[in-house]
Order: sequence, then structure tokens, then C-alpha cells
Amino acid sequence: MDKFVVVIAECEPGGVTPASLECVEEAREVADQLGARVQVILCGSAVAALAEILAAHGADQVTAVEHEALAQFSADGWLQALAPMLLHAHPLLLLAPDSGQIRAWLPRLAVRWRLPLVGCCMRISIVGDGYPEIIRNTYGGACQERLIWPYATLVGAMLTPGVRGVGPPQVERHAEVTVIHPELDPAHFRDRTVRTLPADPKTVSLNEAERIVSGGFGAGGPAGMGLVKQLAEQLGAALGGTRVAADRGWLAVDRFIGSTGQIVAPKLYMAFGVSGAGQHLSGITASELVIAVNSDRTAPILKRADLGVVGDLHQILPILIRKLQALAAPAVTLETTP
Repeated sequence: MDKFVVVIAECEPGGVTPASLECVEEAREVADQLGARVQVILCGSAVAALAEILAAHGADQVTAVEHEALAQFSADGWLQALAPMLLHAHPLLLLAPDSGQIRAWLPRLAVRWRLPLVGCCMRISIVGDGYPEIIRNTYGGACQERLIWPYATLVGAMLTPGVRGVGPPQVERHAEVTVIHPELDPAHFRDRTVRTLPADPKTVSLNEAERIVSGGFGAGGPAGMGLVKQLAEQLGAALGGTRVAADRGWLAVDRFIGSTGQIVAPKLYMAFGVSGAGQHLSGITASELVIAVNSDRTAPILKRADLGVVGDLHQILPILIRKLQALAAPAVTLETTP
């Protein structure tokens, strides 16, 4: 009988979420240690076509749970559709992204089954004779906790998005695909998605932000950090920074980035006055495009940056802000009288 590490994957317009692909790759490593296979359960409407990308990142088997009522997220819908699947799968370990949707229904299932469920996971591995080991952040990232369970204990782990990044796909890999159409009655769903609103950059969690503007010790104080904040507002980006800036009160303590803070994976990461200490760089590993401005040409952040600028942020930021304000200003139409 095959043994499985099971991953609950999520979709987004155009494909599978990066956080789900991270879980698949993490599951691949764990499964290889256990001599097991990776089964990915994907929930939605017409999602079987996404099996190829899941296979390329490590899935051996993909189970597509399809129903028109699952096209839009519903915690009740996902719970009704996936609980029988998970009960039948008998997994050695259950992995899922630590996302808002997963948190809406998986803890309810964990309570029903008395399943240990761990959030904020940074790394999952196997130690000893097959014991699951989970490293997770605690106390807002100030500490890390190491948890180990005895053999044959099913554990659910929610992996922090961006913590490991998504590796290159192995296009030669293929997976077995099974499509299941559960019997669901949407009339009995107590929740449904009416519409999706864009996140407010000022309040969105940094690990979910697509754009982040960050300030460090080089900002020099609240005034410099104020310039960083102005640029973030002009770009519609989230404000982040280093632990040094947070410790000095220039930044909210829940907005600093690094191995002891937030692990981020934005499409754009801009760093001003950030030297790039090791713990900070480990928090931006999965960032797609990194732009850094620093007056010290030897700063480690400039080696990590896709675009590095050696200069004074107090001179550069006002220019950027003015340029963006000019671009955002409405065009003035001059009317002439014949």
C-alpha cells in the first residue's frame, strides 16, 4: 500500500498559488525521506488542467475535486468537499499554505479529528525513525519553536508563504490525475464569496503584499522613514523595514522583515538604507525584483539586488516621489475660444 504526504493546494486566476507550489516542493523533500509519494488535492471548478504544473514541482498524484459551487471559495464548501477525501487518503503528513482561506476551514477539521495543526511553519523534515519535525515562528517572530511528534501521528502543517520560494519546474515529471465530482448543496453553505476587494497596502500582511517599500538604519530616523512611507503610498505598496528600524521606533514592530520577523515574497521589493544583514536577506529570498538604494557600495543588499543604486536616499527619495506625483496628477486640458 502506497504511503502519501498530502498537500492541499489553492488556485488563483491563471494557475496555482506560489504558496501552494512551495508546499508541494516541501512535501517532495519530506516524502523522499519517508519513501512516500506526494498527493496534491486541488479544489475548484475545472482545475484538473493544473495537474501538469503540480507534477513539475513534485506531485506524484493529483486529485482534482471539481464542482461549480467551488469556483468561489466557501469554507463550508471546501470542508464538505475535502473532509471525505482526506479521510480516505490516510496521509502520513498533511501540508497546506498558511493562508486566510486555509485558516477558514482546516482548523475546524482539525478540531473534529483531534488533529495536531501547526501554523507559521518555516520548515518540515523527518528525524529519527520517521518522526515529523516542524520549525515554526512564535511570539511574532521573536523565537522559533521545534516540535517533534512520535511515529504514526498525523500532523497538519501550514507553511508560511514565501519561506522557501518556488524552485524551477521539472517539466519532464508527470503525475497520475484523478477527477472527483462531490455531491454538494450550495444552499447549505453558511458562507460564500460575494466579491474580492484589493488589499489595503497599509494593513495587508507583508507576506501577502505584492509590492513592498522598505527602510533600514540608513533612513537616519523618523523623517527618513517618513520619506520611505511617502514612496510606498505613491506606489500603492506596503511599508516594511529592518528590525533595527523597528527597535528604534521608526517602524511598527509587526512590519519588520527577516528570519525573526516577516518572510516576504513580493513581486517588487524596494530597500532604502537597508544594509542587508543575513537575517534580513533570508526574509526576502523569494522576492522577484529587488531594487536597493544605499550610500555604502559594499552593502550586501546591493549584491542581492537586481538593480542597485549607490546614493543618498534623502536626495533620491524626494525626486522619486515628485516624479510619481506628476505621473499621477490628472492631465489638464486647455480649452480655446474660437
